[in-house]
Parts: sequence; C-alpha cells; structure tokens
Amino acid sequence: MIAFLHTSKIHINRFENLVRKFDKKINVKHYVNNDLLVYALKNNSLHKDGFEKELLTIKSDAPQLIICTCSTYGEECDKRDDVERIDLPIANFLVKNYKKIGIAFTVNTTKKISEDMLINEAKLINKTIEIVSINCSSSWKYFENDEFDNYELTIANKINTLASQVDVIFLAQASMEDAKKHLINLNKEVFSSPEFGVKSYLNKLKTTKLW
Repeated sequence: MIAFLHTSKIHINRFENLVRKFDKKINVKHYVNNDLLVYALKNNSLHKDGFEKELLTIKSDAPQLIICTCSTYGEECDKRDDVERIDLPIANFLVKNYKKIGIAFTVNTTKKISEDMLINEAKLINKTIEIVSINCSSSWKYFENDEFDNYELTIANKINTLASQVDVIFLAQASMEDAKKHLINLNKEVFSSPEFGVKSYLNKLKTTKLW
C-alpha cells in the first residue's frame, strides 16, 4: 500500500488519478492534515511534533511507501528514512538538465525549502545552478477561498512576466500544477512535482522492492 500525506483534501483526486495512470492495482490510502500547513503559514515555522504524530498514525497502517505531497515539509522528510518528498525526483531532473531555474511558489514557507533542495541536488553532481524566485504569493488567497480558476490564472500571469529570465520553470507546490494549462504557449518548459514524483516512486517501488 502507498500512503500519501496531504495538507489539503483537494490533492486526493489528483494523486489518486496519477497513481492509476501508471498502476491500476496497487492499494492507495490518502491522509489529510490541514493543520500542518495552517500552522506553518501562521507561525512561519514547521509543526514538527504534528508531522511526527501524523506519520506515526500513517505507519500504523503499515504502508510500503509514504509520500508527503506538501513541499513545505520537504526538509522534514529529508531528515527521515520513512517518508519521501514528492518534489525530490523533479528536483533531481531539473538540476541535471538546466542551469537557470525559475521557482514559482504561492506559499512563502516553500521558497527556501525548494531552493535548498535544488542547491543540494546540484552539489551532489558538482554543478552550479542559478535560481530565480517567481513570487506568486498574492495568488494564495484564491486557493484559500476555493477560487481555483483565479489561483491558476494569476500564477500563470506572474510566470509570464519573468519567464524570459530563466531556462525552465518549476512549480514548487502540487497545488500549482493546473496553472500549466494557461502556459501552453510559453516558450519555456514548465515542470511540477506530482506526476514526475508519482511515476518515479512507483518505478522505484517496482524495480528495487525497497519499500
């Protein structure tokens, strides 16, 4: 069984559909803890005890693999060997193939965590990269109000203003993925973590049997 830890229920269908795109049979269970992200936004720090408690709950169901889909808690995942972060596979791909990477984010707590992830991945291959921040935080209010069309459109508009400064665009949060439909005419590639991450971890699960 694969377990997903989300900080919003809107991710359930997205990730369920992605798993089914690549594997029709594997069991999947979704766990949602909105409080983890609410705490991080309110306090500008992570709810480490809450994260630990949620993982203990998930582990009681004995999944083969736990994937955290909230990029804000990515660094907490890096400190552990019992949970994977959804954005690590795409980060690995980006640093191997691009030098000047634009990171688009709507939650400020994600910015440094995503930047550090890319920098760390680049260090592993002795590569120097340049990161350009694309601050879409003004769009977050639309997500909080369930105005997802406005959320996606305003993200795309912001990206359009800065795309010429980078080689590639990285949508740092899973919630931003649908903004890509407004960027189909952009002359830069736009990547997000959900599909890339799900496919990568499923392949690893099948080929290595590590989990």
